[in-house]
Amino acid sequence: MTEKNVINMMQQDIRIPDIVQRKADMAFEKIMAESKEAGEEDKEGRKMGKTAAKTGTVKAENRERKTEKWEGIKWEGIEGEENGRKSAKKKGAKGKDPKTRGSGKRKWKTMWVAVAAAVLVLGTTVCAAYMRWTKGLERQFEATEEEKILLEEQEIAAPASGSATVGNVTVTAQQSIVDKQFAHLSFRVEGYSLDEGEEPGFENISIDINGESVSWNGRFYNGIEQGEDGKSYYADGSEVEETPDGATIERFVDENGNMEYMVDLLCSGDGEDFIGKTLHVCFRNLGTVEKAAFVPDLEGVWEFDVELKGSDERKNFTLSEELGDSGATVTYAEISPISIAVTYQFAAEEIEMPAVDQDGNAYMAKDYDEPPMISGVRLKDGTYLTGLFGGGKSGWEDLEKGIYRSVISTNRIIDTSQVDALLFIKSYPEQDVDLSEENLYIVPVE
Repeated sequence: MTEKNVINMMQQDIRIPDIVQRKADMAFEKIMAESKEAGEEDKEGRKMGKTAAKTGTVKAENRERKTEKWEGIKWEGIEGEENGRKSAKKKGAKGKDPKTRGSGKRKWKTMWVAVAAAVLVLGTTVCAAYMRWTKGLERQFEATEEEKILLEEQEIAAPASGSATVGNVTVTAQQSIVDKQFAHLSFRVEGYSLDEGEEPGFENISIDINGESVSWNGRFYNGIEQGEDGKSYYADGSEVEETPDGATIERFVDENGNMEYMVDLLCSGDGEDFIGKTLHVCFRNLGTVEKAAFVPDLEGVWEFDVELKGSDERKNFTLSEELGDSGATVTYAEISPISIAVTYQFAAEEIEMPAVDQDGNAYMAKDYDEPPMISGVRLKDGTYLTGLFGGGKSGWEDLEKGIYRSVISTNRIIDTSQVDALLFIKSYPEQDVDLSEENLYIVPVE
């Protein structure tokens, strides 16, 4: 790079996330202190440093959120992922009124390239030390660069290891995102030849901890996400293509010829969690899926252990907040960057609701009414994050005492330090429109 190019580059602003800005400020202070102490004793070192400053580059992106279309999920009878999103959308829980953020750009601070380059000279890392997220997990959480750093610093997000090879196909653990309630993992599948238009699948998968099976859901990342305009796009930004009969063409194979298999795990809640645990995973027989039926291609067993990291970083709130005239009182809440757990006091009231038996016959089933469900959070700047449901479970901890608990995995990353209220669904708009404040119970927590 010429000196002119360096000068031009230093005259331009780049955008750095707040959390990176703080790191850079600390690093710059260290640079100035060390430079003052060194004086004239290390001229050669400074000369080398200047050369590095001219050749080093720093990249940062102001990313927009985009939503990936998920496969259906069921955890212990509770619909999640795409099923949960469809249900919320049908009832108007999009969560994007003028004060509500479902997606959009973040605020960023400006910093000079000269400072960033100086940080690189001394080996103090601003961005480079942070791991590369898999495309599937990045899309699953609609994660910005700042949010990725947040999870990595709290050790919720971490690299994963462990692999097995059968023939030319290798399955490797790549990344984990783990808190007290949930674990999300990504596996790379390389060496398998998949024709365009085919959907990959394993015939059988088992996951356990110390021989005890865990509740999980899995799917191959199909390379498709939803843009701000509501249209579907591939990861490279191109519009999704269709077959002559109108079926969506999914891209399970990335530019390197690999596929990504994603797994979500739900903790049983019996005093156990995934943090620091060893998962034993077993993938059996690889092939394709056609009309929900597995078509075998490669027989084999890919079996290995995955050591989970994770963090119990969360905020706990003891509450006594009535949700209007619903009869429910929120007594306790836990919020982590990737999950929300809520405990209610709610008298169990038996109700009847229409149902269909296995033979297709309609009948009225007896069940118990449920308290208003958690929809999201309000941030201190007044932003409403609704429609956060990404899977989970809910039910009675004690039916006679009226203790009800709901645990959800969020489909976005929450900065818990910025949360000042929980949002519960009070009603749904008559039409398919966004939730507004009128549709929400707001429970302050700060």
